[in-house]
Amino acid sequence: MAEKLSGWTPKTEHLLFHNCGTGYDIIDHALEASFPLNLLNELRTNGWIGGDDERCGDNKAKRKGRLVPARTALDVNLQSFLGGFLDSVRGDESAFISREERSRSDFSVNYPFLHRFISCIESTVTKDDWLFQQHFEFDTSQTSVQLATYSGDGKSGYPRHCDRGMTCTQEGNHSNSDDEVGKMQRLLTFVYYLTPSDWDDQLDGGALRMFLPEKNDDASEEANNNHGYFDVTPHSGRMVVFRSDVMEHEVMPSKRRDRIAITVWLYGRQVRKGNDKLVVSLGKDSAKSGSGGAITIFDNVLPPPLPIAESINQQQKEATIFVAIPSYRDIETFPTIKSLIETSNNPQRIYIGVVFQIDTSSNEEIEQFTSGNNHASCFKKYRWNQQTNLRTITIDHRHATGPCYARHLAQSLHRGEQYILQIDSHMRFRPGWDDYLIHQLNQCQEPSMSVLTTYPPNYDPPHGPGSHAETLGTILVPWKFDDKDGMLRQKGRFMNNVTGSNQDNSNIPCLLFAAGFNFSHSSLLELCPYDGKLHGLFFGEEISMAVRLFTNGVDLFAPPETVCYHKWKRNPLREKQGANSDNGGDASIDANGPTRGREASLNVVRMQLRGMGRGLGTERTVKQFEESLGVDFEKLELLKGCENVGLEDKAFVSSSQRIAGDDTTLSGGKEVAENDMSTVMSLVSQFMGNK
Repeated sequence: MAEKLSGWTPKTEHLLFHNCGTGYDIIDHALEASFPLNLLNELRTNGWIGGDDERCGDNKAKRKGRLVPARTALDVNLQSFLGGFLDSVRGDESAFISREERSRSDFSVNYPFLHRFISCIESTVTKDDWLFQQHFEFDTSQTSVQLATYSGDGKSGYPRHCDRGMTCTQEGNHSNSDDEVGKMQRLLTFVYYLTPSDWDDQLDGGALRMFLPEKNDDASEEANNNHGYFDVTPHSGRMVVFRSDVMEHEVMPSKRRDRIAITVWLYGRQVRKGNDKLVVSLGKDSAKSGSGGAITIFDNVLPPPLPIAESINQQQKEATIFVAIPSYRDIETFPTIKSLIETSNNPQRIYIGVVFQIDTSSNEEIEQFTSGNNHASCFKKYRWNQQTNLRTITIDHRHATGPCYARHLAQSLHRGEQYILQIDSHMRFRPGWDDYLIHQLNQCQEPSMSVLTTYPPNYDPPHGPGSHAETLGTILVPWKFDDKDGMLRQKGRFMNNVTGSNQDNSNIPCLLFAAGFNFSHSSLLELCPYDGKLHGLFFGEEISMAVRLFTNGVDLFAPPETVCYHKWKRNPLREKQGANSDNGGDASIDANGPTRGREASLNVVRMQLRGMGRGLGTERTVKQFEESLGVDFEKLELLKGCENVGLEDKAFVSSSQRIAGDDTTLSGGKEVAENDMSTVMSLVSQFMGNK
């Protein structure tokens, strides 16, 4: 059986096929750790790359090997027209390893590592069960291989371009012509780096800049510059794979050392079966076709992938994650699970616990809310076993007593997984969320005593946030004290790219806790488990957990980028039932009376905020929490500047910077009734932190 690339996951296939606007993935350690050096030495031995400065001295021919200054087709045409007065747009020296040479009978003997490298790529994408095989056909006889080196002079680079031509296919001009469908062209690009093992992104440079499609809005040029691309550091052994016809990219100059890479292009074409018509929709509306066999690729299937962690190790890649989800009669529960699985880098390590709160007397509702049959094919495609990786508890919604009890039950389904992610039942995720969260948590000084948490931006079902979804991070800040119960309300504020365009992808310290999105080491389940006796509590749930975590010595952080998206529009079934919680049913139900349970829970939280309630730790005091947060729990007052949580004004998105999600709340959506859109719009600026 032919060897395949390690680290190639269903997510890779999904990114390349479904999300034409952001069709790339990054695979670290696609082959064993020693492979890059072995391949580099093999190429040097066969004369493709010369020796280093010490061995070759001033002999440039020996240093260069068989590489020559690279030229594009545009270079050739311009040189012919201008008579040699124009330099090449490329700054590298390169050479193609011809098909003729690769077809020789002794090629695998003379080039065992290069032969294995090319074969791994070809066998990975031509395997029978690969998603591309449904609608794409490859011709490996046309595979093209190029070796290139950029000198570390601080100047050599390659301007923005597309491997299929001058400009990649973009929104609005995607072709479905017969020529486009039938012709074999460059379809996938694989770039593999043979750089020194200690390559530094700042000192050495040489990043591969991947450009995301421009947004169809009035965003400023500065915003496009900051958020329109992602820089990939060329670490040794790293592979970048992308659609040759979609991804525009640029090679940034190398600053001090040669940047060596080998590129493989696979040629292929879109395939139509019979009279089936291929339909590609890159807009917000669903694509429609009269053909029964039409393929619809929705741009809003997946948002942009998260930045790939450069230092995540194999142990972290395999670490297990438990996802706790309370669900109250929510049709979005299984689409949320589907999103978790299809965007995970390693779906097999994801274990999910769901507490279904439904009408158990209704067979229709049982089937509608608790069955994942409609998503079985998706789970199979991503090799996620619903029988072994999904655990559930089902209770009648009339016995539901609020979110704290539901989350407590969900946590009881944990079975020793290393990390825990607590979310709501109506969410969507960015590709790579699992590796990203593990990496970001381990960036904290004490990962086992840290939590990543915030309010995510909005998405609207049934599809998702889309490839142009907001990626800026949010942070929780104090908002106001409620006039009725005296509980502190909080909101999420969008942050500008305070982390320097992802060059310093650090978490941002915060003090407040989001019940619907938090990620931590599972050891915190023993230190600060959810209080299942806080019946009927809605407002007060999050401040209770925040002060308990703080006094137990746990630090909270906001991730620098949006990891997921939350549907803030309220569930109409909760309105009919009289529920006032996000995931907890009718909060008025209590064995001791219709409202007594809620009032008793509020009193527990009030005592906690005075430093006397249950669940508090001794590492830090409630007074320290109050002072650090900038509020007065006794007087129910916000102190000046508390809404900035220690950051400068410029750290936050202003009202003049319109971004995705401006028509939704980041205050939890808990006060705004579904049919009261005038209230939504009147509170937008407050919810978004705009002054």
